[in-house]
Parts: sequence; C-alpha cells; structure tokens
Amino acid sequence: MPGTYDFLKIDDDPTNWKLSEQIAAEALTSSGNAPFQATIVAPRTGILLLSGRAAASAVLWGVGGATPNGGEFMAESFLYLPSKTGLTSTAPQSMYELPAGTQLDGLAAQIAAAMSEGQTCTVEYSGGVIVLNGATLPFVVLFQAATGS
Repeated sequence: MPGTYDFLKIDDDPTNWKLSEQIAAEALTSSGNAPFQATIVAPRTGILLLSGRAAASAVLWGVGGATPNGGEFMAESFLYLPSKTGLTSTAPQSMYELPAGTQLDGLAAQIAAAMSEGQTCTVEYSGGVIVLNGATLPFVVLFQAATGS
C-alpha cells in the first residue's frame, strides 16, 4: 500500500522509532550500499542509521503508533545498538555513553561509511572502545546529551 509513514521498527528490536518526517517505503530500498539516515523524535531525539543490506526487515506504519519503550535514559550522549529488549531505561546494556564533546554528525558519517563499505570501525565510549562491523550492523542510533539536565 503506497503512502508515507511516521514510525519504523527494525528486525527483532521492539523499539518503535518515530521519524521527524514522514517517509515512503522507497526511501529504505534505494540502490547502493549507503545506509538510510533519519532524525528520530521518539522515544528520544537522535540520529538513526539503517543498513539496507544488513537489516532483515523494517516495518513502517502511519500516525498513531505507540512508543512503549521509554523512561528516563542517561543524560549523556550515547550510542544505542540493536537489542531484544529495545531502548528502555530498565535495560541499559545496549546503551554506550559517548565521551563529552563527541560530534554526532561526524560519528554518524564514520559509521555510515563503514556500513557503505562493509568495513569495521571503532567508536570510543566512556568504558572503552566498540568495534562495529559495518557489513552486518543492521542499525545504530546516536543520541545527543539530554537538555536541561
């Protein structure tokens, strides 16, 4: 059914991502290896990168979708990796605090390049380093530090 959609769910991750702008399904099926990039506004504002070659499925739907995961997340900038529990404050094992001053646009470009090229890249986080395999990473979300905290 053609149309435009507000919400996205990827693979087995139960998080319902609300997009800042409606998209058509064709936005996810473009040719080439460049990942789809979008700003999300719920459950919290961030930058979503979706690999069309690594994600097994993406479900889109229109207005009125719920975003059941949520709660209070860490106030610092963080990177979210796919998980079976989704983005929820009660299961922080897929949230990695980024160092203060991390430029999210630059980090998004670095990860997008790794996804496009099917290469690995490293990302520093407060506890060490994450090695991401761009060939198999279905998606990642980067969150800016919360305002007013």
